[in-house]
Amino acid sequence: MQGWQRLQALCLGVDEVYADLSLRRCGQGVLATGTIRVAVRLRCERCQGELPWQAELAVRTALAASEAAATAVDPAAEPVLAEAGVVDVQDWLEEEVLLSLPLLPRCEQWSGGRCPVSGVTVEPLEFKHEHLSGE
Repeated sequence: MQGWQRLQALCLGVDEVYADLSLRRCGQGVLATGTIRVAVRLRCERCQGELPWQAELAVRTALAASEAAATAVDPAAEPVLAEAGVVDVQDWLEEEVLLSLPLLPRCEQWSGGRCPVSGVTVEPLEFKHEHLSGE
């Protein structure tokens, strides 16, 4: 898939985006089920090194022109509204991937020294909350 501009802007690299979807017409909408696999490279918030990240996302979405029609398709499915009866599949799938990205991507939990992923050496951080502890 080409044109994943927002995803590419947040990542150091996009290695794979693969969607395996099944579409079934249900009343005035469509039920989309399946998976999206994604492999990207993010920037670690701790060491600023490259962090490989991958996920397999389950999709259960009701595509319809209105909230009521989407609920009629499947009340448990995530609704995606089709403006003028059309869903931009690329935008919809890109949004699913963006929502799955970690808010603060970080390498394995470590407090300092050499990062096990990037190899960058970082000094340990000390946190003091004097105003909270009353000291």
